[in-house]
Amino acid sequence: MRAIDSDKLLVYVVSIALLVASVPILSKLPRTKGKNVLFHGAYLGVIALTLFFLPEFIQDEIFSPGGIVIVGTLLPVYESIRAACTPGTSDDKVWLQYWIASGVLSYTTEFIDDIKVYFPQGGEHWYEFEFFVTLWLMFPLTDGATLIYDAVTEPYLTPLAQRIQLKVEGWIALILAAVNTGYLSFVWFLFMTFPEEQRRFFVVALGTVYPMAASTMAITTKDTDKAEAHGETFWLTYWSCFSLLFLAMDYLENFVGSIPGFYSVCLLTTLYLFLPMFDGANVVFRRVLVPLTGQYE
Repeated sequence: MRAIDSDKLLVYVVSIALLVASVPILSKLPRTKGKNVLFHGAYLGVIALTLFFLPEFIQDEIFSPGGIVIVGTLLPVYESIRAACTPGTSDDKVWLQYWIASGVLSYTTEFIDDIKVYFPQGGEHWYEFEFFVTLWLMFPLTDGATLIYDAVTEPYLTPLAQRIQLKVEGWIALILAAVNTGYLSFVWFLFMTFPEEQRRFFVVALGTVYPMAASTMAITTKDTDKAEAHGETFWLTYWSCFSLLFLAMDYLENFVGSIPGFYSVCLLTTLYLFLPMFDGANVVFRRVLVPLTGQYE
């Protein structure tokens, strides 16, 4: 079992404290939908200064999978909880757009070893790229998530998302059939035969691909009854829960990831969050996250 690195822990604690302190400031900034070019230029300048002046040992800790997950999870989860607890849906849409873009980025990171093979320099600096893109997506003045949604997701990816949603819903029906006919143990046994890296990849794929497609369709659907039943608000609660699960998995796998059953627990928890038969995201959101953050529905 690995020992906890005190320097790394200190950097993460300071980063979390800065995120908490930034919440009241960021909440007062207007969202620009990414249309102000000057803000994007200023952001590039901030990136250049950060890379030049920030000490290398801090860069090594922040520009890492753990640093990116913390920065891209804690503040968005809090804002998503606030959005889901408010009567309007405009803020729900804003943060759901963020989770769609962030989910694509997180899923791409699972192929980082392949990226390094074909693009060594790009792979070497991938985490710096992912870190700053994550901030660009969520920062109100750059509002990259809305910009990507308006320019790419809605016009080009929505039809693809619809096909993915339909196919995966078919797979979900098979999973439900397996549960109902008692063959879940066989599915679990098959999953346990995968190598450790493939089990992690399968959990991430299950937790991101279908939810990204379903979230995209939830934003664009005009069926208010469907949106209320399993639309924007539900998927916002799902991403809040799954992101915290992913954060825990990303950290704990360094210590207990090799223990048999670790990824099975992560897989079953992911299924619990979004399968209609459990509706776990709503349960965890309302009974744990809302009271924990001091919000009221």
